[in-house]
This record gives sequence, structure tokens and C-alpha cells, in this order.
Amino acid sequence: MVQVSLILIFSLVLGRLAEKVGQSRMIGEISAGLLLGGSVFGVLWPQGHAVVFFTDSLEDLKVLADLGLVLLMFEVVWHTPFMHAEKIRHTRLIPFVITLFGVSLTFLIGCLIATISKESVAPDIAFWPYVFFCGLALSVTALPVLIRIINHLRHISVSTASIALSSAIYTDVFAWVGVAFLVAFYTAEKTNIVGVLINTLSLIAFCGFSFYVIRPLISLLYRERAAQRNKSMQLVFAICYCLVSAEVTSKLGFHQAIGVVIAAYVFCKVPGLEHTWRRTVGSFAHVFFIPLFFAYSGLRVSFDYFSQFDTWLWLSIFAVGGFFGKVVGTYLGGRICGLSPTIAMEVGLLMNTKGLVELVILSIGLQLGVLSEKAYGIFLIVALLSIVMTPPLLKFFAKLYGGGADVQIKGIK
Repeated sequence: MVQVSLILIFSLVLGRLAEKVGQSRMIGEISAGLLLGGSVFGVLWPQGHAVVFFTDSLEDLKVLADLGLVLLMFEVVWHTPFMHAEKIRHTRLIPFVITLFGVSLTFLIGCLIATISKESVAPDIAFWPYVFFCGLALSVTALPVLIRIINHLRHISVSTASIALSSAIYTDVFAWVGVAFLVAFYTAEKTNIVGVLINTLSLIAFCGFSFYVIRPLISLLYRERAAQRNKSMQLVFAICYCLVSAEVTSKLGFHQAIGVVIAAYVFCKVPGLEHTWRRTVGSFAHVFFIPLFFAYSGLRVSFDYFSQFDTWLWLSIFAVGGFFGKVVGTYLGGRICGLSPTIAMEVGLLMNTKGLVELVILSIGLQLGVLSEKAYGIFLIVALLSIVMTPPLLKFFAKLYGGGADVQIKGIK
């Protein structure tokens, strides 16, 4: 438990420092893991690191980190524009086209860089899963971090914010479908295509059961005032189905995060659940479980690879390629839809933001074996750079071309 206490203290301090300089608290929490890992703490005080972070204890820490991921993914649905429809008055065609161009160009660039970098970055990894994964990892957008950036940058216009948030939703859909396809594709190489097909059809059936059987039953149950007043029953039902759904998708060969997202959409419109969750489970999760997840992501990075020149070279290429693909692709999509150059560029800069979904995908890739430790470290740093650079780039762009009206959308820190 000493390691948990140490991680929480470092996460709190570094998270507050990150917020002081206008960054996401997640930056500080991941940095806590980087500093407490073997490449920093382990080098400065090897004996102390061996005592605190001994091998068996990391398995216990992983369990807590996975629980943090489950709790965080469950509440992400409350930050989507579909839950705040009054903020969005434009057609859904615009964000769809923007997503299509932004994701397609970034995915192709990621696959191209992965093809060239494989022998240097991931020589022992299967070719196609690695290439597909790199394209997917560069293509995602972090919705919770995006919301926080919009809330703190007052010059972002309502139209820019709503288009960016709607586009991020479509990007998230692409990301989760891509993750499911990646897991199925990789599993097919190890087992047989028939088994994978059965598991995929089972997942689709479970989604249908959740949305068309469980969700209507939940809605029917909470029409009764007595059920609405019983906040404890709301939480118990939501948490239990969340854990069951995560276990079902895990048993089917897919990542547990997919099951959590399914459960989240089943319970997202239960009256009063969001308020009760934030006041009880959510408030504790954000000071205990979720910092452990972000810190654990940082702990898994080995800086040994960063003593090599080619690591920095490929990190730079992936970062520039991801930035170029997202910004240029989104800009082109926006201009085709008739957006002004200013709004199209602002949306492009916002869509380059990475975060939670990126970390989940990285964890899945490392767990499946389609990502080497070296590649994991590279993509984690690329994600951090995208988060750190987005606010100053938007502020610089606003000084050159001006900004729009203020917008405030509920988000997480």
C-alpha cells in the first residue's frame, strides 16, 4: 500500500501543478507514473524502488488501475454532445464529413509511418496488427480532454465547439470499432476465423440485448417515483451491470472498456443517476482509482529506449505526422462543408487532442502484444505532446485571427 500512497501524493501534487499552468490534470498524473517508474525513481534510488515497486505488487496495482478505467469510461458518456443536445444546432453531416477526412488522412499517415518504422520500433511484432494499430492510435481524439480545453479557452466560439465535440463522437465510434476489429483480427491469426466470427456475432447480440431489452426495462423501472428516490439502488444496478458487461466483453475476447461503454449508454439517461454518481462514486474515483490508472500508464514506460537516437526520430515523425493528418484532414473536410477558414482551422487544432481513448488503446495494444514497449513509450509521449500543445496553439491562432463567442460545456478535469 506504500506504492499506492506514493502514487496518489505525486499525482495530486503534479496534477495541481499541471492545472496551474493551464493543462489537464491527466498530464500531471501520467507524469507521476513516469517519475516513479524504473527509469527515474529506479535510477535515482534503486534500492527504494525495488522495495516499493516489487514485481508482485504491480499486479495488484494493475487491478486497481483497471477498476479506475472502468469507472472513468462509465462516466465519459455524460460528456458527449448527445447528452447536451441544446448545445448543438447544426446538421450532423458537417462533423461526419470532418471526421471522415481527419480520420482517413491521419490513419493512412499512421499506417505509412508504421510500415517504415516497424523494423526499428517493433521488430518482433506481427506486421499488419502493428501497422493497423499505429494508424488507429494516431487517429483518435480525446473527448473529455477536448471538453476541458474548450471550457478553459474562452475565445472558442459555440459553432467551433459544437462541431469539434460532435466530430469527436464520430471519431470515438471509429476508435471503438477499430479496437474491436483489431482484437478480432489479431485473435484470428492465433486461433481460427470461425471462433472470432462467433465472438463478434455474440458481441453484437449482447449490444442488442443491452439496448433493446435492458435499457427499456431500466427506463420503465425508473418511471416510478419511488425508484427515482432510491439513489442507492440506482448506483448498485449501474455498477453491477457495468462490471457484468465488462466481464462479458472480456470473455468474448474484446477489451473490457467496450463493455463499460455499452453499460454506460444503457444507464446514461436514468433520472438523477449522473448527479448521484458524481457526488458519491465519481468523487472518490477521481481522487483514488483514476489517478492510479493514469499513473500506471506512465509506470509502464521505459526510458531506456529514449537513449537511442532512432526513438526520438520516430517520436518526432509520429508526432508531426499525426498533427499534420488531423489538422489538414479536418481543415479540408470543414472547408468542403462550407466552414470559414478560421473555424475549420480551430476545429482541426482541437481534433488533434489525444488522451483517455488513446491511453486505453495503448494499453490494449501492449496487452495484446501488437505494440512493443518502445512503441508504447513513443505513442504515450506523442499523446502528452498533443494535449500540452493544443491550448497554446489555439491561443496563438486566436491572436492572429480573433475568436468567437464564449462557450461553456460540462466536462471533466
